[in-house]
Amino acid sequence: MNCVIDNSILFHLRQGRKMDVIRRYIKMKYRINIDMETLKQRVKHINATQLELTSHTLVRN
Repeated sequence: MNCVIDNSILFHLRQGRKMDVIRRYIKMKYRINIDMETLKQRVKHINATQLELTSHTLVRN
């Protein structure tokens, strides 16, 4: 589930969505409450390989 949420976060960040909008989206879609600080920390901890894999996955879809 973490990987799916990370992919969603990265996808919406690339589209230029604000962090608050992404937080609300995660709350609605995955029914997980996440505060802004936790969301920011999650983005910081995503390493370069995940960023690369996500970009390849998004291109295929």
